[in-house]
Amino acid sequence: MDLRIQKTKNNIFNAYIELREKKPIEKITVKELTDKAQISKQTFYLHYKDIYDLTDHIEQEFIQDILKDVSYPENILDSLGDVTFDIFKRALSLGQPFKTLFSGSRVGVLTAGIEGGVKTELYKQHPELRADLRTNIYITYLVHGCYNAYQQYKTIDQERVVKIIANITDTINNSYKNKI
Repeated sequence: MDLRIQKTKNNIFNAYIELREKKPIEKITVKELTDKAQISKQTFYLHYKDIYDLTDHIEQEFIQDILKDVSYPENILDSLGDVTFDIFKRALSLGQPFKTLFSGSRVGVLTAGIEGGVKTELYKQHPELRADLRTNIYITYLVHGCYNAYQQYKTIDQERVVKIIANITDTINNSYKNKI
């Protein structure tokens, strides 16, 4: 990528995160963002349709970044606890921009993205499970349940909370596999 384009996108990203720390997406204007990023509105519109398009691009990049580093085992169903641990560790390593980006009304985008990524990997290995309602509900339950449990206890000891969630995932997963 052209260095100027990369610099412009970095400026837009940094300005966006700074604004999101203070207000919801609905309250951010293109003018406010371009002023903070020190770019013209025309430059912004060369890259994005509007604030929501920018938001979608940034969120999808973060979700892909989290999922690309997950070590999927040869059989994902044998190690969902490890997969869960990897996802949490990568997400937490992204720091404050990640927390800011997926706060408020945007939490559902994160969990839906992670759920979609895990299902995609699972269905690569087990295409026969794609239409299995039980499996689909199970993965939805795990992703959203793990996230909500983490949110409830994240202020205690993040590393310990993530390990406990991964262990519980393994326990639930063993019961699930026995009934396939």
